[in-house]
Amino acid sequence: MEVSEGKVIKLSNVLRGLSLSDVLAFEEGDPQFIVVKKLCTALNDPGLVAVLVAMNSIVSYMLTGRGERHWEYFSEYFSRNKPNDVCGGFKVYVMKSPYLARGREAKINRIDKFCKANLHGRLMNLVNLNDAWRLLADGLHSPINSKTIVFAVKMLYYAYRACGVNVRPPEDLPIPVDYRIATLTNCSGLIKADAKVLMAKQSLVQEAWGRVARLSGIPQVNLDAVLWVIGGALIYSNFNVDAALRKLMDDSLIPQSKITVFKELMIELSGGCLRRGDSN
Repeated sequence: MEVSEGKVIKLSNVLRGLSLSDVLAFEEGDPQFIVVKKLCTALNDPGLVAVLVAMNSIVSYMLTGRGERHWEYFSEYFSRNKPNDVCGGFKVYVMKSPYLARGREAKINRIDKFCKANLHGRLMNLVNLNDAWRLLADGLHSPINSKTIVFAVKMLYYAYRACGVNVRPPEDLPIPVDYRIATLTNCSGLIKADAKVLMAKQSLVQEAWGRVARLSGIPQVNLDAVLWVIGGALIYSNFNVDAALRKLMDDSLIPQSKITVFKELMIELSGGCLRRGDSN
């Protein structure tokens, strides 16, 4: 199992057709970003939003529905139920959320560990995301580049950015390797292996996309937003590129001036999973 250098170069070349401002605009259309921004408006407390987002990130696995809907439910729930006791209130949410039903007890245990380490207090208004990254890894006794930790840092970045706080994500923050990213890694030919196998080879997948990020000039955390949203559109359209492209355009994620670049990117990402006749 190895990274295809040819695919690294090809994907990087396509991505160079997008400026960082294009990618940041796309990021703001990410459904996760949008619902976090709604929560910012409802609570008017960036620190609290950031802590709630970090807590939701560490239980966002084995979901019983799409990730977009899970985050929408989270945002709506806490918009209506601002917690006085963050830890107690969050555990009530975990018990109620239909998207967290699978492995609920383990998720409660993870929140208990988060709170026992006083991460809810230590992360409050901590806008240095390098420090937040280390705090999360140490407090949860997890490898610093594990999916849970890097995803939580990515979502902390989203939370502060959505709330209008100027923060910078860690430059070396790798991509969280979930099913979507693993699927795109395989379908693009970047690493040819089944998605389930790739999810267990997280460091190799992160290394591959890290090389794409460096060559394209797009930081990994921002690249992840593009890949995750496009990945969802492709997977839920059964890799019908035209249908996925229309969906993203209907959601106002792709400007008219960038349609050609995004379509080329989607074809490259689909590669071995592309439906016949959909790459014209």
